[in-house]
Amino acid sequence: MDTRGKSTGYDPIALAAATEKVVVAGNRRKYANLARPLRFYGGTVSATEVGCNLRCHYCFSDRPVRKPGSTGRFYSPQEVFDALDKSAKKYGYKLISASASEGTLGKEHLFELLELVDESDYIFVLETNGMTLGHDPEFAQQLAQFRNLHVRVSIKGTNPEEYHTLTGARASSYALPFNALRNLIDAGVSCNACVMISFSDDDGIRAVQERLAAIHPGILKSLELEEITLFPKVAEHLKKAGLKPTRARLP
Repeated sequence: MDTRGKSTGYDPIALAAATEKVVVAGNRRKYANLARPLRFYGGTVSATEVGCNLRCHYCFSDRPVRKPGSTGRFYSPQEVFDALDKSAKKYGYKLISASASEGTLGKEHLFELLELVDESDYIFVLETNGMTLGHDPEFAQQLAQFRNLHVRVSIKGTNPEEYHTLTGARASSYALPFNALRNLIDAGVSCNACVMISFSDDDGIRAVQERLAAIHPGILKSLELEEITLFPKVAEHLKKAGLKPTRARLP
C-alpha cells in the first residue's frame, strides 16, 4: 500500500466531528453498556461508549465503533456515574472508566462526568487514541482542572505507515497522540502511553520508544506494549483486511 502521500486516508479530526453529531446530544452521550467489571489495572468498572474517530482493523469493539447510529442509547453524566458507582461498590474497585470507543468525544458530557468523579474517591481512566487531544492543546489544559483523572493514550502502531495500514487514516495524523502526550505532560495531567505492537518488528518498537523518550524519558516507565486478542470477530476483520499479526493472544 502506498502511503507516501500524507493525505491518503481519512482525517480523524473530521471523523470525530461527524461522529459527535451521531453520539452526542447536549450533555448526553451514547453508551452500549453502563457498567461492566474488567480485569485491567487490577480491577476496574467500565462503561461501554459508542462512537470513535478511528477505524482500526483489529478493533474488538465492533458495533459501538462501526454502527454508532444503531447502537446504544443516550445517557446523562449523572446516569453514567451512578451506574459506575453502584458497580464499583459491588466489586470493591476504586478505578472507573469508559472504554471500547473514543473517550474524548462530547466534551460537555466528559467534563460533567469528571466533575462528579472529583466529588468521589474514584480515579477515572480516560481511554483515548490521542487524536483530539493532540489536535487541540487547550483540551489538555481543560483536563488539568480535574484531580481524580488519569489519561491513557493508545498509539496505533510504531510508525506512520504501519498506523495508516492498521487504521486507514492519513499517515500524518500518527503524530497526534505524541502531541497529546506532550500537551498532557505540559498541563500536569497524569497520563501514560500504550502502543499496539501486534503488527510491529523489534526495530519499530525500539523506534517508538525512542520517540516517546524524546517527549519525556519518564514516560517509558509506564509504557504499555499491547498485543491484540484474536477474538473471532477480530480475526474475521483482519482476514478481510489482509493483515496478519506477528504477535497476539488467544481469547
